[in-house]
Amino acid sequence: MKQLLSRRLGGFLLAASLSSLAAALGGCQQDPQSVNNSLGGRPFAASTPPAHPAVTYGTSSTAIGVMDSDGTHQTSILTVSGTETVGTPTWSPSGGSIAYQDAAGGTSYVNSVKAMDISVNAKGVPVSSNVRSIYSTQNSDTAFIVDPSWCSVSTTAKIAFIRRFGGTGWGSPNLGLAQLCVVSQSGGTPTVLASYKKLATQGNGNPLVISHYTWPTWSPDDSKIAVVREDTIGHNTIMIYDASTGAAVDSIAVASNINNLGWSRTGTNELVFSGASGYIYYCTPTTGSTPTTNSVAGNYPTWSPSNSSVMYVNSSLALMKLQSHSSSTSSLQTGFGGSALNWKR
Repeated sequence: MKQLLSRRLGGFLLAASLSSLAAALGGCQQDPQSVNNSLGGRPFAASTPPAHPAVTYGTSSTAIGVMDSDGTHQTSILTVSGTETVGTPTWSPSGGSIAYQDAAGGTSYVNSVKAMDISVNAKGVPVSSNVRSIYSTQNSDTAFIVDPSWCSVSTTAKIAFIRRFGGTGWGSPNLGLAQLCVVSQSGGTPTVLASYKKLATQGNGNPLVISHYTWPTWSPDDSKIAVVREDTIGHNTIMIYDASTGAAVDSIAVASNINNLGWSRTGTNELVFSGASGYIYYCTPTTGSTPTTNSVAGNYPTWSPSNSSVMYVNSSLALMKLQSHSSSTSSLQTGFGGSALNWKR
């Protein structure tokens, strides 16, 4: 009889605790009803600990997801359809929102920087709401928006992104023009911090744009923005600009294509990127610095909040974690397949 009473009492207390937890979460989180929202993830039972989405990533060209720092609770928070594509998600400084690039095809082709708010509902499921456009270009502009990057400090309240002009041929005045832009996180007219334009031809006189910017990333104090500039095919330079004036303050030559440039969070002042042969490289953001590698191969590296580790995807599509400046790695999940990882600050 005592054992039966004990089990009933224990079950009652557990249920009461879970009910209190759900009520507390429900009181501070809203369950978004946005028509653009896609929950995607499995409906967690009430007894499952709430998810704490730490990393956002592109699950495909039509979906964006979030997951915990150990690779669990992978949940699609946005799914688009038709000719629309999305990618390169980036967390806001507070971790309450995600910005991303959006391309809506069709006859009225529109390129945008968009944003959405992220919360965890009473069932522990990450959800999105308040999907909104920050800045857009129309088809007639022949301008393409890529690689948004939210600032590091909340008071800066800006998003950097790359605007490229494809033009319609050699007669187009903007053909080959790439611009590093910043815009208020509430929207408005962007400021062009830096521009670059260089062209080449390939075969039968068709224009080939070989110069562009990619992967802008803010310094921890938002005083600078680093970006990858492709000077010629297969040769990149990391350019570092003053985030207020656009003045070039540093440059680092890299004799290969590089991807997913990311500035460290706090403490160390370094950049991480995926470079030649897919290796992960580090370098200090100062003129003349030489990138170094630990010979660990991976793509889409992103710093942990403390800079103690880097999450990445290896060549076997496994989600991995690398201890900074070492060869010590651990596997979080096999068959991951996501891209453009971005860890909360």
